[in-house]
Amino acid sequence: MTHAFLLILYLGQKIISQDMHFYSIDDCRYYAERLNNQPPVPNRVAGEDQPKTRKYVAVCEPSLVNPKRVKIYD
Repeated sequence: MTHAFLLILYLGQKIISQDMHFYSIDDCRYYAERLNNQPPVPNRVAGEDQPKTRKYVAVCEPSLVNPKRVKIYD
């Protein structure tokens, strides 16, 4: 087992990705920042009281993983 940083990507309040692991917090934060700077996307299922766009939100979280079972990016 080894420590890595998990990049979690939300679209609005829904998690859409949580399968990218990085050895370096700096690499994880680089990709999180790039994703957080993306423009909002249309919310196709928005009702009258819901926002018309949704924003990507990416965060890095430390995790303990087995490198034999999980791909960890250098």
